[in-house]
Amino acid sequence: MNEWQKELVKVAGDMVESKERVKNRVLQQRDVKAKKPIRFALLTVIVTFCFVGFVMVQLLNKETKQSAIMFNDTQLTHFENIMRINWGKQDEEFYTKEAIERYKKVVATYYYAKSLSLQYSDAELKAVRKEHYDELFMLQQSPEYAKLLKEKGIKNYFKTYVEPLLPMYTAQKKLDSFYRGKYPTLPNGIVQEIAAQDAIRYFDKHFADQVKAIKEQKGIKNYSSNSHGIKYEGTVIKVESNAFLFVEKAIPEDLEKLSQEQIMKKYPQATWYPVLDGFPVKQGDYVSIESNRSESIDEYGRVTNYGVLNNVEIVEPTVTTMLNVQNEQEVMQFFRQTEWQPVENIGYPPDYSFILDGVRVDIWDSSGQSLDLYKVGYGMVHLNNERSVELKKLLSIEESLH
Repeated sequence: MNEWQKELVKVAGDMVESKERVKNRVLQQRDVKAKKPIRFALLTVIVTFCFVGFVMVQLLNKETKQSAIMFNDTQLTHFENIMRINWGKQDEEFYTKEAIERYKKVVATYYYAKSLSLQYSDAELKAVRKEHYDELFMLQQSPEYAKLLKEKGIKNYFKTYVEPLLPMYTAQKKLDSFYRGKYPTLPNGIVQEIAAQDAIRYFDKHFADQVKAIKEQKGIKNYSSNSHGIKYEGTVIKVESNAFLFVEKAIPEDLEKLSQEQIMKKYPQATWYPVLDGFPVKQGDYVSIESNRSESIDEYGRVTNYGVLNNVEIVEPTVTTMLNVQNEQEVMQFFRQTEWQPVENIGYPPDYSFILDGVRVDIWDSSGQSLDLYKVGYGMVHLNNERSVELKKLLSIEESLH
């Protein structure tokens, strides 16, 4: 008896006795001279077997539908319990929203790993079981978890809520291991985020209906907790096998004049990103990226930035015109009274750029007659109309900006 047959017996009960009763009736009808015609007896047998067949088909359909349901209310309750503890006092809709997203991530990882033909052994499954049981046991030290587990009983809670998730957690470990081989130079935390992100992309593409169904079932509309990140523009200054070094605000021409170390010193925002499948980048590409950043400190105490890349596209940096400043002393005098304000991100290339005393200054033509300026290493400043007109004259661009 295979696994499917065993599950069918659980739902329908053992059909052997029913089959024996049908068989005995047929034999009895052969031995006893019935008053009814033979064809009626045969018809009875046919109808009986058709009925049994109908029951079997219905059970098969039920089993198929059950296997197609990816989100189980019992396990969703487990994630809601976690959200209540982690997020404190919120409304019930919030807990359900966050629980669905957490549950979706776990399910997505399982199906994505399956699509990559990543398989785990019984030993690996047992190891994950022990890991999660031990974790649940340790969580009892928290008053909130202690109360929850006392009400249910830790063994009963684990068997009911956590154990059905173990294949998914085991698949997640296999996927993380696979991605560590794919991105060996990136930190483990970043690699896990990349794997989870790819799993979500795969799941959204192939199983969007299941996500939509559970959200509709729970009365949730127009909700997604996925962050789109922040957009940055800059230049790819180095490419390794599965990662590239991106420097925000650097331009391709910098590679012709400066070394990698000089570029990173000039523009402090340098970040390593994974090379996305199907979209390779090369050194010197000027790109617009959308990402979430993280930070890691290597063994030498130096800070290295790593990011999880949501999207990347090559853009044309020719919108920036490089100016050749002839009266550098006058321009320097102009900036002596300027108060630069710190800024984290601008997000788009400048209209003009020039080098002043070895430092790059970018210019944006703002609304009206005013200008926005960014001085690398100093910050941003917005010039009023009068000061903007004065700078345009000093740089001989008064006819160009309007």
